[in-house]
Amino acid sequence: MKITSLLVKGGLFVVIVAAVVVGVREAERHVNSTGWNAITLVGSAATGEKVTLDAFDVSIFTGRGTINGLTVPNSGIGSSPTSFVVDKAEIRIVPWSILWGPLHIRSIEITNPAVDLETSATSSNLTIILAAAAAYAVTADKSGDKEKKLRVDDLTITGAKLSGKIYPLSTKVSLTLPDIKMSNLGSSGDGMSQADFVQAVLTQVVNQATTSALHP
Repeated sequence: MKITSLLVKGGLFVVIVAAVVVGVREAERHVNSTGWNAITLVGSAATGEKVTLDAFDVSIFTGRGTINGLTVPNSGIGSSPTSFVVDKAEIRIVPWSILWGPLHIRSIEITNPAVDLETSATSSNLTIILAAAAAYAVTADKSGDKEKKLRVDDLTITGAKLSGKIYPLSTKVSLTLPDIKMSNLGSSGDGMSQADFVQAVLTQVVNQATTSALHP
């Protein structure tokens, strides 16, 4: 084979590989952008507060990724600027589920999040957020939107740091919550809605935080 022919074919191969790499990167960028939007938009709608997220980064090859800088502002009766802060969470998904069916998340591992709890005579900053999430879940279920459903095999929250003030003496609390483990969320049918997922996780966290603060 002539050297010129080898060069042409070799060059064509390089161009094809480069195109594939660019295509994959663009697809990955689209997935990450979509994930970032879903977390901030659904989170904000569910909690009634403007949820922010620094980064959502997942590889469509390995299914492994990270969530960085997730922040939920406090409700009206909270004096702290935030109610929940997750600096980093590890996530593993089934890559092909990005394209069809419910998004299959094998695991979500949240480590050392910060939780602020402030109680009043009748409520708390966290129960207000939880009530908003419950109301949004009902509205979302009735809307019939074709949002992508979720299936989560395992979710763990370890080392959560709880701080805040307890009514009536504004007693300060500072402690580490027991680990929270949830399994098989949305495992039946076509998965669970994103709103229902947010409500389910918030319910566990708020209940654990309230119980731990009132009965240390």
